[in-house]
Amino acid sequence: MSKYDKLFEKITLGNGTAVQNRFMLAPMCDDSSNGGKVTDQQVEYLRIRAANVGVADTGYAYVNDSGIQIQGQLSAAHDDDIPGLTKLAAAMKAGGAKAILQFSHAGRDAMGSQKYGNRVYAPSKVDFPWVHYDFDEMSQADIEQVLDDYKNATRRAIEAGFDGIEIHNCNHDLLQQFFSTYSNRRTDKWGGSLEKRMAFPLAVLKSLKEAVAEADKSDFIIGWRISPEERHGDSVGYDVDDMIAQTKEVLKVGIDYLNLSLNLAAGYNNAKRPDYNAVPVGHTKRFATIFRELAGNVPVYVGTNIFTADQAMDAVDDEKGESGVYVGREMLIDPEFVLKIKENREDEIVRTTTIQHLKDVKLPDGFVDNYADTDGSTRSVSYRKGIPLPGLD
Repeated sequence: MSKYDKLFEKITLGNGTAVQNRFMLAPMCDDSSNGGKVTDQQVEYLRIRAANVGVADTGYAYVNDSGIQIQGQLSAAHDDDIPGLTKLAAAMKAGGAKAILQFSHAGRDAMGSQKYGNRVYAPSKVDFPWVHYDFDEMSQADIEQVLDDYKNATRRAIEAGFDGIEIHNCNHDLLQQFFSTYSNRRTDKWGGSLEKRMAFPLAVLKSLKEAVAEADKSDFIIGWRISPEERHGDSVGYDVDDMIAQTKEVLKVGIDYLNLSLNLAAGYNNAKRPDYNAVPVGHTKRFATIFRELAGNVPVYVGTNIFTADQAMDAVDDEKGESGVYVGREMLIDPEFVLKIKENREDEIVRTTTIQHLKDVKLPDGFVDNYADTDGSTRSVSYRKGIPLPGLD
């Protein structure tokens, strides 16, 4: 017996699928693809990190050529992506994990699309101080096309053998842009009231479920990743109560797990990043508790700043039901993080790193460039300075 046994209990997703433990490999921004195509480095990177978790997420894969966050991002936008995605899914599933392909559309922040010369668009044409290129306000035809693109990307994930998909509805991507009062100034059925601002994320979810139904894949997993609030100092795109309202509607449509990203939560722009214990403004319970009580039997994964076995345990220990924990940056440094906890070797978990170590543990070159200081003396993995990338932890 170990005090960490709870972390290795099986949990059941919303569609009845059992996963082998409470750990999730967090979706992180691996910008190492070759023009969107899967590389051998990506396959090996995910194979060794998915080996011991219950659920393993890829980084953000774009669903069309106008939604590319950055060059090197993984693609699920074309049928000729399927062979590479098939190799990736098989590698991720080899150790018993459920392999999840995360979908994203960068909207106005599609810097990669702009550099490729592709059209960029957003819910509203607003002057965002960090966007230094032109973009369009989406027409009804654009919206319908994006919904179709999400549906087709889901079909490709199914054909490639993934166990499920996760929708990136967080960290300033297109879905969150529609939900945010800061980003969405529309006056049609896609903007204005809270109900209208949540209409696009809900339409995306319904399009995915149509693809799953058409493929007759009742065991196919749909995950939903959210920023529970959008705060930047005094600027509030939406608060946690708004996201609670959206999540209630999402749960009615049906998801199989909920994944909380806290990067935009209160305190993000202060000295300390929020972690799994963060409590929203005006509330007494932490984000994890609020959404786990709301979700009922649908598992809710939390993480952010999980570097030790005790932190992983704390993320789920006071929660009842099907709670889970995701691990991001620590799994980049030590792919055997979960295995070492299982084998009571938590004192062997690697906490510091160098450029050479990252290469030794099969971190793809693009990942090393994105997240590590490149002077050869890296002591921790961090954000690339000046560029707000989604998905890290």
